[in-house]
Amino acid sequence: MYHMKEVRILTLDTRGRIVIPQIIRKSLGITTNSQLMLVADSDSKEIKITPIGMDDKSQYFKYRITMKDEAGALGKIATTLGKLGISLVFGESVIAEKDKAAIWTVIGPKPPQMDLEKLDEILREEGNALHTEITPLE
Repeated sequence: MYHMKEVRILTLDTRGRIVIPQIIRKSLGITTNSQLMLVADSDSKEIKITPIGMDDKSQYFKYRITMKDEAGALGKIATTLGKLGISLVFGESVIAEKDKAAIWTVIGPKPPQMDLEKLDEILREEGNALHTEITPLE
């Protein structure tokens, strides 16, 4: 299989928009109304844009979950999210304080027929989360 790497210099317009060239859109299967995820890293000054197959019917949320910095903590929370039927489209973890706390930021849908307070309660009780912030994805 032939893999293509394209390198382009793009310019922002006055409204902060860029145009993804047609050859790149075509090679990645990006069409009108395709969902793209943007990850901006202010430390490295990098932006990564990835096509993702998110379903238009679900409302997506950003989960920022603080847990103990210990072996198995992230797995326990991931298992809890899986049991709730939350299919993640992005995840990134960082150690906030060595041997004390880590933060896992993930993006996924909210479980149907569940309010955010109940979801927070389940993540704390079953996943052993220390703190959660759950906000709609903009």
